[in-house]
Amino acid sequence: MKQILKDAFKSDELEDHLVNVIAQDDGVDVEELADTLIVSEARYVLSKYVDGAQGFMQHDEYIGEAGPDLQKEAKRNVTAIRKFLQRHGA
Repeated sequence: MKQILKDAFKSDELEDHLVNVIAQDDGVDVEELADTLIVSEARYVLSKYVDGAQGFMQHDEYIGEAGPDLQKEAKRNVTAIRKFLQRHGA
């Protein structure tokens, strides 16, 4: 597996999005996704957590409205995606 995917998969939410939404919708293996697409989707998934104006459940989890366990998981995902973007989002 290429390094960019290994790094992306440190976020469960980003991994699920890439494998079960993007690759599946495109009818390709996740390994075939372009690096630029992976980075773009990471930005999108991050926005679901931190941009409350969009009304995503991930935002509710991130701000704690879904309980402390889901908030902890959301913060872990946000941290992993931010680290991913620091490394690959240039």
